[in-house]
Amino acid sequence: MIKAYNNIVPVGHSLVEIRVRALKSILCKLDHSLVSVSDIVQEKMLFVYLLEWFNFPEVPMQEEVLELLSTLSKHPSAAQMLRDVGAVDFLTQLSPNVEPRLRAVIDGTLDQLFELPELLPSHAMVYSHGQLVPPEEHFPKKGYFHKSVPSHTDAPPQKIAVHESVRCLKFSVFPWLTLTNTDRHILSSNESSLRSSNPNLVRTTCELLCDVIMQDFPAEIFLQRPSIVKNLLSLLRLGSGKGEASYLHLQALSCLRQLCVGLRRRLRFHQDPSFYSTKQDQVSQNSSFSYSQEVRTQRSQASSPGAECSPRPSVVGRTGQRARGDGQDGDAASNSGSSHRGGAVVQAPRQPQSPADVTHLALPDMGAEDVLELQLQQLTLAQFTVATMEHAIPLLKTGRSHYQKEKLQACMEQLGDILSYHQSYSADIPHSSQVHHRMAYTGTAIFTIKLLQTILPPEKASDNLPESTATAIFHLCLDTSLGNVLPSMQETAVAYLEQVNSDSHDLYRRVTRAAFWMESTCNFLKEGEKNWLELLELADQAIDGLPFHQHLPIIKECVHICSYLWKFNQPSPLLQTESQKLLLKLLSHPLLPVKTETYECSLNLVKDCLGIQNVSRQEPGACGGVNFLLHHRVLYEISAFGLQDSVNVAAKDILLFLLKGRLMMTASTWDRFNEALYPVMPILQGYAGTEESLGNCVLLISDMSDVARDNMFPSTAKLKAALRLLFTKQPTVRIAAVQQILPHITSDDDANSARPHLDQPVISSLPNLYCLRNPLDITLDTSNKSVLKVESVEKLFSIMSSDTVDISLKRSAAEQLSVVLQGKLFVKDPNDIIYLDCLLEPCVCILRKLVYADPSLRHSLAQRNLLLLTLLRVLITLYSSAKFPPRYNIPFQAATHHAVSPYCCVLPPSSDLLTLAPARQALQVAWNTAWHSGIDNLLEELHETKFHTGFHPDLKLSEAQVLSLRAVHLPTALQDCIQAIVTAAGHSSVTSALSRLSLYLLTDRLALPHLPTYSCRDTLNSLSWQAAVTRFLQVRPACVEDERLLVGIVAFLNAYFKQMHTESASDPEDEDLRWILELLLNQSLLNLLLGVETQTSTQSPGEPEELKNHVSQKLQRELTSFFNLLLLRLSTTTDRLCLALAGPFKSQLAVRLLQSLRVSDAPRFYGLPSLERTLQGMVSLTAQPGWSSHCPDLEPVSLCSKYLSGLLEVISSFYVEWGGNSLSFMGKGVTKNAVISLLHLSHEMMAENKDKWSLGSEAAAEEASASQLGLAWLIPLWVDRDQEVRFASLGLGAALSSVPSGCQALCASCQNISGGLWGTLLNILLDQQESSMVRREAAFILQNLLVMPMPANAEEAKDSHWQHPCVHDEVSGVSLVGLPALQALLYHCQYFQHVALSASNCYQGRYTFHLQSPVTSGPSPQESNSLGSDTDTSESVTSQDSRQGEPSAVEPVVMVTPDLMMAHCAAQDIRAVGLLLICLPVCFGTLLHFLSGFSKLLQSCVMVSQELIGQMDFLKHLLTTLVAMLMLDTKGIGQKRILNSDEINFKLFSTFYVFMLLATLVRRDSSAAYPSVSAALGRRWRTFAGTQILCSVCVCVWACMSGLIDSCVEQMKQTHSQLHLESVRPGKASHRKKEDGCLKEVKLTVEILRSALYRNDECKVVATDARLTLALYALWPWLLLDDPTMEAVLELLCVYTADCTTACSSLCGSGPGAAPGSKCTLSNSLMHSVMKLASGIAPDNSPIQKLAFSLLANLAMSRECRGLLQKNNFVQAFLSVPVPKAGSVKATSMRCSGGSLLGLWLRLLVNLSFAEDGQQSILRVTGALELLADLAQHRRHALLTLHNLCFCPANKPHVITNDKAMKVLLCCLDSKDMEIRCMGASALWALLHNNQRVQTHTCIHALKLYFSAFTGLC
Repeated sequence: MIKAYNNIVPVGHSLVEIRVRALKSILCKLDHSLVSVSDIVQEKMLFVYLLEWFNFPEVPMQEEVLELLSTLSKHPSAAQMLRDVGAVDFLTQLSPNVEPRLRAVIDGTLDQLFELPELLPSHAMVYSHGQLVPPEEHFPKKGYFHKSVPSHTDAPPQKIAVHESVRCLKFSVFPWLTLTNTDRHILSSNESSLRSSNPNLVRTTCELLCDVIMQDFPAEIFLQRPSIVKNLLSLLRLGSGKGEASYLHLQALSCLRQLCVGLRRRLRFHQDPSFYSTKQDQVSQNSSFSYSQEVRTQRSQASSPGAECSPRPSVVGRTGQRARGDGQDGDAASNSGSSHRGGAVVQAPRQPQSPADVTHLALPDMGAEDVLELQLQQLTLAQFTVATMEHAIPLLKTGRSHYQKEKLQACMEQLGDILSYHQSYSADIPHSSQVHHRMAYTGTAIFTIKLLQTILPPEKASDNLPESTATAIFHLCLDTSLGNVLPSMQETAVAYLEQVNSDSHDLYRRVTRAAFWMESTCNFLKEGEKNWLELLELADQAIDGLPFHQHLPIIKECVHICSYLWKFNQPSPLLQTESQKLLLKLLSHPLLPVKTETYECSLNLVKDCLGIQNVSRQEPGACGGVNFLLHHRVLYEISAFGLQDSVNVAAKDILLFLLKGRLMMTASTWDRFNEALYPVMPILQGYAGTEESLGNCVLLISDMSDVARDNMFPSTAKLKAALRLLFTKQPTVRIAAVQQILPHITSDDDANSARPHLDQPVISSLPNLYCLRNPLDITLDTSNKSVLKVESVEKLFSIMSSDTVDISLKRSAAEQLSVVLQGKLFVKDPNDIIYLDCLLEPCVCILRKLVYADPSLRHSLAQRNLLLLTLLRVLITLYSSAKFPPRYNIPFQAATHHAVSPYCCVLPPSSDLLTLAPARQALQVAWNTAWHSGIDNLLEELHETKFHTGFHPDLKLSEAQVLSLRAVHLPTALQDCIQAIVTAAGHSSVTSALSRLSLYLLTDRLALPHLPTYSCRDTLNSLSWQAAVTRFLQVRPACVEDERLLVGIVAFLNAYFKQMHTESASDPEDEDLRWILELLLNQSLLNLLLGVETQTSTQSPGEPEELKNHVSQKLQRELTSFFNLLLLRLSTTTDRLCLALAGPFKSQLAVRLLQSLRVSDAPRFYGLPSLERTLQGMVSLTAQPGWSSHCPDLEPVSLCSKYLSGLLEVISSFYVEWGGNSLSFMGKGVTKNAVISLLHLSHEMMAENKDKWSLGSEAAAEEASASQLGLAWLIPLWVDRDQEVRFASLGLGAALSSVPSGCQALCASCQNISGGLWGTLLNILLDQQESSMVRREAAFILQNLLVMPMPANAEEAKDSHWQHPCVHDEVSGVSLVGLPALQALLYHCQYFQHVALSASNCYQGRYTFHLQSPVTSGPSPQESNSLGSDTDTSESVTSQDSRQGEPSAVEPVVMVTPDLMMAHCAAQDIRAVGLLLICLPVCFGTLLHFLSGFSKLLQSCVMVSQELIGQMDFLKHLLTTLVAMLMLDTKGIGQKRILNSDEINFKLFSTFYVFMLLATLVRRDSSAAYPSVSAALGRRWRTFAGTQILCSVCVCVWACMSGLIDSCVEQMKQTHSQLHLESVRPGKASHRKKEDGCLKEVKLTVEILRSALYRNDECKVVATDARLTLALYALWPWLLLDDPTMEAVLELLCVYTADCTTACSSLCGSGPGAAPGSKCTLSNSLMHSVMKLASGIAPDNSPIQKLAFSLLANLAMSRECRGLLQKNNFVQAFLSVPVPKAGSVKATSMRCSGGSLLGLWLRLLVNLSFAEDGQQSILRVTGALELLADLAQHRRHALLTLHNLCFCPANKPHVITNDKAMKVLLCCLDSKDMEIRCMGASALWALLHNNQRVQTHTCIHALKLYFSAFTGLC
């Protein structure tokens, strides 16, 4: 290497020439490929020299050096070396000191240093001109796998940066886990098997990975050593198609799926603060040396020599080819004696040691691994995710990157191509293939959108989304059927489309708009019960959609609606306006078919209304149907455009019918027509003629002769019309116009003297009156402003109008004036112009210009008949002197009608939508869906009839579209699947249908959080799918095909019940669970768990044994998973029948699992996959309480014993015989599941026999070997490598220690360990690096050990059978036993300091915040790979070293959870009261979870020693803190997350324990504790009152048990005594001050009592017995002086008397609360005082008065109290209550009687009226009934009182004879309020019932009104 790279060292030479020459040499060799980048990246000094290049005084070739660094940084190894030598910091500091163009190169290099490299190893790179170029790839030409080409020895594997490369991820890499040689060999063997060319070996390896390896090894192992993952991903690259390659795809996907599930589980594990641990994995303690030598020797002798070499027992019974790397014989290469663990154990020292001590003596050979190198090669979660998608996504297309961003873009591009592939399939393929494409498209679309939402915000989509994906999203947005199923998902797709392609988004919006118009069209056709405005709106939208749906029948509907809305005499103007817009839109529609249909429909309607047939019908109103046409806008449209268009025939007919329909119209209709016709006459006269009927009709309009016989227009209008006819081109029309004009001229009064004389020549020339040689321009030149002034114009006008001026001068002035008028000057009235012959022409010119410039003047002059005739005569006069040719020319070009109809709408472009296939199909689906009122009706009709002819053929759905709709529409698709299963004739049909069902379930889950329109589970529940599946579950499989089909059925059931479990909450009626439980109990499906080996009659002889075994194993796998899921479901169901069936099911399953566990004679012959599955099932089963209680053949104890024997056998075989291999992961799944099952089993055995049970030798007496095992196997598990094993094994120890025999057995098992059981447990408990969950279980064991009768001194120890703990001091030789030993242990390990330190750092978050860095060593900061937390952790303990009392040797506390602190308190609660007081001052500030345990601890201290209360100086502050924690605001917590039921219950129990503590303090030493308790509660009393409601159940139980109520009443009595004594003493100032203090104390006590009595009858009985009423009555004089205290007392009494007659009686002095021997008098009860308080004069809305009346309302429910009210005539005061005036009474709501005095009285009367004696007391008050009747109209309580009075027979005559009352009750029946109508009807019915005195007419009238009211209610 030195010779090859002799140019590297000179690069760092001090001489610049040598440096430059060496650098150029390196660059040259790289350019000519003499040296590759892979070669030089190994030279670390080269990177150092290149960076130091810039430290020399002279720095040439800066750009070349930086370019070389940039090139090298692209290689992963080089990038890592650059980071190692500090290139990041160096280049960062160098960047500001170089030229700007070089800064870009440095920035690029820095970016490369933080890039994530490729996941899979790429080929060697070639350097070419500063770039890395990959060589050509070589693909294998045959075989399943290409053989791995050995890499160059000088090219190291790629490295992956572990530093902060991905800042956007919350969690990047897992903590690093080391592996033993055996584990590494297992992984290596499996990796090698995956690369095999033998597909069977690959298949069995994948199965082994799923069933065993991935169950044993933590999932992160496969990311930290990614070789297996890479090989699994490479399997996905095999060529697609049928056969082995396709099957291997499934196997690899199954492994990857299992890995993803495991990774998610491990993520949740690391998120759990309870399992957070900072233990370094490399030093996990090996517990193999804690076994007794006797047991170890026996195990060693029982093992064969082969077993000694390979501790893993071989698997017998597997005839197929065994996958290597499963830990069986011969796998591990024994390269040294250290690999023989048996030998290592024998060499272990014999002196007692702790597991932690012996771990370092003889660890198993971990092998020489370059951990840093491995860590650089591991995969991050991001890399694994992207790589998996990159390889798995292409498989979605069934049939046939440098950076993460580019890989994701490639994945998205592939997804786009796949979506396009599944969408554009041919319609000629089979139906099943079409359905497959559609389902694949749906699933891929959902996955694509979910992936986009996860990795790409919409605003960044335009820059990152490939074009093919954008196109696919566009097509997805147009998928109407998919949008109907998942609307929110399609909205998300639209959001991305808007950002990616605006043109496509506009197209989508147009399609959506067109689809909306189509839907409106169909809704319009179905109209139903819609209001007219909505109907017109729908019609308008339907017209807009005509270019798309072309459904012309809607036009007829629109025309008829318009006709209907206009035929009424007083129609709605708004409806008329909107309908007319609709009609004009149709009449002017650009589409000719639409316009033609509109005119045809209108014509037919006119014919129907004005036809001659109406004469015989004698329907005068029939002509009203044409009113919608009789409007000038409509007639203008028809005349101006309809007559000129291709619809002119229909338009002419319409106008003819209207013009000739005089006799068929009513007078009003004809007048309306004339009024509408007048504005359009100028347009219509353009069609006047003598040849056609329409022209003749138009001519007759202006005719003045008797032929017209109609005065439809006035004379002036006819004159104007006739004059207009002179402008027409037809001579005959002009001649007819002259004949119409002559009567106007001759009828004038001055006709005989007027000029000119109308002789025959003049008349014959009149038709050509307006015939000119050339047309004239009559417009005014207004471009230039006139230079003349107004005065000059006026002067010209005065000259022209003067009588004294010469005529020639006048003419000159007139001519000048006509010229001047071209400008914009003001002129006088033209009537002043004198018409002289010479002035005619200029005057006419002036007049023309005036009327042209002023439209209002023109319109006003046009109405002057005389002026028109005069102008006509002037024209005739001027015409007679002129000569014009006879040809016709229009005189001038006047403004005419619109060139295009103003009502014509602009059509949206439709051709592109109808030609684009996705858009056209979307519109077709939208139309058909709307046409059939939903997709359900559409599919149902398409299923019954193949074609539909009711609409345009272009909108018909193709057969492929129908299939697609059926595949997407969930109810139809699922029904098809069920039907296919029912009618199936073979296995393949059922399998295909089951696959579809499973895919629908998967799609449903994948869509979350997008909620589909139809839930797959709910839809299936509506179908009879159980019956279709039952027949397959009832028959035992007879062949492999049957078993394979059964696998599919069970897989579907798995998916279904899993989704049911995740979706639904607890259902009181779980039909599905009932069905499957009944089926399982009646059928033999459970027997299939025993596997193929026990089945003898189900196999066909012609089937391969290997295939049979494979299918059977698969069936067992699915069954085990299914049964585990059912057990999970049973734990949450509330269905009673399911719970009844659950017991037999669990017991039968328990027997089958036990049989599966013991299928072989010896445990070493277990099949690993089957064993793993069986133990997983046992974990799920034994977690269910009562699982052993329903076995018909075995007693629960016997079944549990068999389970215990089997599980201990597994532990013995897989843990003990292997030497307690706690560092190896192989078999860890078996060990963990077995230990957890044992933990569950212990709880079941405790439930069956709580006093006597054990896991010791007597429980395993069936096996001789097990009897010698004892508990020696348990203790090593406490220090196992796996936290879950440690937790479960310690939990098992806690269960064992709950009985004395278990404590004895545990202590006996730890005799050979230094410190024994107590030392081991304390070491675990105080290990600050251990997880809280593990430490908590150790605390529970200690808690149980402390329960044992512990000797307090040496004398007691002599007679005690419990000699624990025992401490021996080797220096002094002193031995301590019992309590002294415990004290010494706690002192020695600084236990209380540890607890205080832990409590002050209690972690309150739900998730971990920081994880230990997996690669850093030394004091480097933690990486940012964390999972996040709701709350930050407490400040680090390392910053609190100055705190007094802390142990100096305590390690930093990492994470302590409230559960651990609660366990500490539970353990402390048992013993050592004096010692425990040390930790009390520092423990009060922890969490609510800790609160209950701490309260119990303090309560125990007080119970043991009452004197402690006075010694607790911190008590006042402590109680304040405890109450403050009790009042934690859960609403604030709820803003972040909702408290679940468990958390609420724990808060309730914590509250209970605090109350118990407070009560105990007060009861044990009232004088010392009462002030502190009262002060603590008083500061937070309002919050406490709210908390009381939440915790009412616990509080009431506590109040009854603890004597709180008695204490409070007694306290009030003492306060009364004190107040009475103070009142007789002199000194009023001090007396008043003490009095205030006493009343505050009374107020606090009263509030405590109020909360305690709230809705609790037991507490009220206790209060009555305690004479609460007498105590309050004694305090009454002082209460009258203090309003706040009085309010509190009245509130207490209201709560006390609510629904409690005993309490009410005690207030009036006659109940149990009265003084013994006292009698009720008129003035000595508390109720008298309350009545005085209520009847007294008080300000408005007085709280005391309100409370007094509320109390009286409660008391009115008691007979004694009602009698007292009656005796005192209290109700008489009701008449003196001020009643508001009528206006204010009416303003008061009927439902709200207010808080006024009147309202208070009315509420009291309501309660009195509930009883007959109360009603009598009301009616005895004269005028009360009348007052109630007056108030009942506006006061609900008054009406209710009146209503109640009607139910007493004695009161009925009074009410019936009261007219006011009866009137009010009858008026109630007409009320709009249903409740008031009910009260009125009920009162009347009560009066009528059994009452013969009611008058007949009153009865009948009331009954009628009652039944009418009742009908209204219904």
